Amino acid sequence: MTSENTADGEGLLEFVRTFADRDTFTVEEDLGHGYVRLKVTEAERRQALQDIRCVEDVVKELVRNARDADARNIYVTFQKEKGRWRNLTVLDDGRGIPQALHRKIFEARVTSKVEDVVADRFGVHGRGMALYSIKQVAEDIQLVCSQEGHGTIIHTRIDTSNIPEKKDQSTFPRLEKDEDGRVSIAGGPRNVPRVLTEFALGSDKLNIFLGSNAEILATLYHDSVELRKSWAAGEDDVSRPMWFELGNIKEGRILHGFCESQLGLHVSERNAFRILELEINPLMSINELLNEGGVVLPARRADLHRQPRISWSDHLARRLSQDDISRISDSLQEICEEIGSRYYLQAETPVIKRRKNRLIISLGLHEREDD
Repeated sequence: MTSENTADGEGLLEFVRTFADRDTFTVEEDLGHGYVRLKVTEAERRQALQDIRCVEDVVKELVRNARDADARNIYVTFQKEKGRWRNLTVLDDGRGIPQALHRKIFEARVTSKVEDVVADRFGVHGRGMALYSIKQVAEDIQLVCSQEGHGTIIHTRIDTSNIPEKKDQSTFPRLEKDEDGRVSIAGGPRNVPRVLTEFALGSDKLNIFLGSNAEILATLYHDSVELRKSWAAGEDDVSRPMWFELGNIKEGRILHGFCESQLGLHVSERNAFRILELEINPLMSINELLNEGGVVLPARRADLHRQPRISWSDHLARRLSQDDISRISDSLQEICEEIGSRYYLQAETPVIKRRKNRLIISLGLHEREDD
């Protein structure tokens, strides 16, 4: 075929496109609920600038998906295991994924972006390949939970010996302001905090949080407490994300179980108890850190730790530190040993729980064995 014939063919095709339904050229299969499977040619046209080559790329694509689902809050848990395995969970309060699509979202060319791609500072997005690409390189990726109108939780586990990451994952980038007051990144490692900072700078309507499983759970718990207060007061438009019930939990064991089964976050029962007792403080968002810290020296992840508010400690029993609770327990055990000997009783170690304005003490007794 001559170049002239080729040009004529392309011109004819473009002429037909102007009259035909655009989906005829872009969509291979309509999956319902606003999701489609793109044709290969359309997916190639939307080809991203880079594939998944590092952990930072994984974070970028998962947060992009959450942002494009109209999430207002995105929580990223980021934990290293045995110096090799990177465990990453992204929780958002966006539109959620319909139940019928839960198994299809990890397939190639499946996307909700039917009309066109999304272009941002990271490049082109919307070809239906991000989750599929992550699945090909990650050791594991799971849709933990997703409910329409209540958000999505996705967990992935990455072998960093195959998919590398930057060594420094604690330092945020250095920022600077121009003459018009616009903030931009001036330097620093190209790590996950930098990726999330770029998202935070790109949208003033998006709150992004970064921390360990326990730190993120503490943040979700306190966010839930505040949401439930607004809900109880009858305020309009109170969102009910999948962690809405967290603020109603008062037992460490129950919080541990809910976190594991409903949120896909592995947090010890001990840390769950510490969260309820305000020993693990919630995090501020990266957006808030940027606003508070200005554009001076680079911040560290530790700077995200929020100082406790008075309202978080309005229960009198919570004023007692764990050390003082232990002193009470030791004193009780000594007294019980002294008194119990007269009645041939043996006392277990007292269990003391702080509940609002009370200390609840549980003391098991046994028959003392003869010497």
